[in-house]
Amino acid sequence: MSRYHNSIHRPVFPSQLSSYSTLSGALIPPPSRFNSSRRKRVPQTLCKTHSGPMCAPIMFDYIGQAGQGVSLADFGARSQNALVHMVAGANDLVLSGTGVKSMTVHITWTGYEHLQRSKLNIPATVNMSRGQLGANITSQLWGFIDVQINQDARKSSSTNAQWEISSKAVQYDKIVLVALYHVGDDVWQVDLAVDF
Repeated sequence: MSRYHNSIHRPVFPSQLSSYSTLSGALIPPPSRFNSSRRKRVPQTLCKTHSGPMCAPIMFDYIGQAGQGVSLADFGARSQNALVHMVAGANDLVLSGTGVKSMTVHITWTGYEHLQRSKLNIPATVNMSRGQLGANITSQLWGFIDVQINQDARKSSSTNAQWEISSKAVQYDKIVLVALYHVGDDVWQVDLAVDF
């Protein structure tokens, strides 16, 4: 996608691009957008709401690596000053103009759909930067992940072994925050990937 500014036309976001064509049935599906063949997107089902999205997806990327996401480990361990030098647009006020007062973030992690803890309340304000938002999401996700890792010692609650969160399968430092999508009302959904 071109990165130049055009004052006449609004930018086209990656979520607005289509991979379909009149030959789509005859073509091989496009390769993953990830540079690493070991990185896989966590399969999810879209949450349903009464209203539609009010803003474009909020992307989380390292500087110079568009569409690749940012490791939860970096968001969890690094200061905001360090994130400014690592994360593209870390100081951007990504929620300004949205009027957001609260966020309920849904995680529909494959194999854990049955858990009640899949809805997280994220502290959010319109003055929050991309770096701060990523860190807040990460700290809430850590609660979800920590429960699963501790359950692993007793008995896994996952119904899908490939996507099981444990010290033997999917580990915290291998999870990547790719984007945050507003699906309507105060409901948001995280786009996550895992490095296998």
